[in-house]
Order: sequence, then C-alpha cells, then structure tokens
Amino acid sequence: MPVSFEEFRSALPHAPARDAWGLVLTDAEAQQVAADEQASRAWYDYWLATTASAAPAPAAAPLGGHELPVASAPGFAAAPPPAPAAAPWTPAPAEGPERKNRVGLWVTLGIVGALLLIAAIVTVVALTTARHWTKIDVPEKPETFHSEEYETGKYLVADDGVSPCAVDQDWTDCIGLMEAEYAGACAGVDLVPAAADLCAQHRAEIDRMIAEDADGMYVASLGDFGHLTRTPETATRQVSNDDAEPAVAHEAVCYLGFLGECE
Repeated sequence: MPVSFEEFRSALPHAPARDAWGLVLTDAEAQQVAADEQASRAWYDYWLATTASAAPAPAAAPLGGHELPVASAPGFAAAPPPAPAAAPWTPAPAEGPERKNRVGLWVTLGIVGALLLIAAIVTVVALTTARHWTKIDVPEKPETFHSEEYETGKYLVADDGVSPCAVDQDWTDCIGLMEAEYAGACAGVDLVPAAADLCAQHRAEIDRMIAEDADGMYVASLGDFGHLTRTPETATRQVSNDDAEPAVAHEAVCYLGFLGECE
C-alpha cells in the first residue's frame, strides 16, 4: 500500500526515511519542506513519480543533490529536485504536474516580490513626504486678574471750613491753632497736588497773620480757613491670580496626507 501524503510529510524530518526513499535533503531542508504544505506536496508527487518509474527498471543512479536552492526568505520552502534521468528502456515520468507546481510557485514568488517592492516604495515615499506639525492637546489658559485697592503713599487734605479760632480770641492764640492744624495735616508727608495747593494757602495765611501780630490784637472776624484733615490716597490696580497655564502639545506626524495624525 503506497505511503499517504500525511505519512510522507510527517516522516520527512527523519533521515532514515529520506534515505530509504532516495530523497537527498539535509535535516534543515527537510524541516523547511515539511513545514510548507505546497512544497511537501511537490516532493510527494516527485517521490511517487520516481517510485513508479523505478519499479520495473534497474535502480536509478543516486541523486547527486537537489538542483533548486532552498529559498532564503522566511516562509518559502525548498522545491523538489527534478526527476533523475531514466534509463533508455524506462519510460520518462510524467512532468506535467511538476511543471505546473513550479510555474505556480514562481508566479506566487513573483506576486509576493512585486507586492514587497510596492510596499517598500510606498514606505519610502511616506517617510520622505511626512509632515511634522505641533498638535495642541490642551489649549493655553490665559492669566486672569482681580482689582485691588492700595495706598499710593501720598495724602489728601480736606478743609472743613470751620475756623479753629473764635471771635475776640487773642490773635497769637489763633495763630497757634492755625499752626497746629497745618502741622497735623500738611507737614512731613507727600501730598497730592490739590492737597499741596490747599496747604500752601494755609501756610500763606498763617505767615500773613504772623506778620500782622502785635500786642493787644484779637480776632475780630473768622475767615474761610478751617480744620484740616489728612487721609492717605488710595488707588485701584489689577493683580494677577497666578493661574496662567501653558498649552499642552506634542509633535504629530502625518503620512501621505491621511495616515497618522493629520489635521
């Protein structure tokens, strides 16, 4: 009973079986053929053909080695060697199926090679034409502010219009009261322009009263100079809330206009 294809394929890795069948393959090549169903089928058909042709005739000369190299690319297995030359009295084995297998294998190899070439070209084009750009993941958060009141360091001075002096008061005593108002509100500080003008008017009035002072003088009537009140000047400014945050981004790449991260 002939050996089935499954038995043939499973026995290929074993050197004694290959020697008995006259198959010249190394262990590595046999493993590669056994792993590929198409290659195993080609070797099986070849073995059946050589076995059938050798049965009625003297033993054929041993093979000197397979003539097709084992493919080095991953996924391809060795193709079977051509049938040995038959003796003149032995009919040549049919070569139709073997030739078809070879043609099919080379067509497959050609298609795969073309696809690999196209893939390589597309890859090169994609890499050379790739567009790099900055993609914003989280937009920048601008800084916000709040209003704050603060003292400028200068002072305001107000006159209430009520004289610190009184009618019939001693003139010198009235000068002293005016001096006290001036010293408490105008002296030793930085004044805003309006306050400086007001204090200058009081200073001039006090100097006039000093120039007119004499024994026995008294206040006959009250003028327009009153009590002085000093307050710090305040202003409003915008103060940062310290809440600014930079944008979060990363470098993106777009290939061929539609692969990767494209805008």
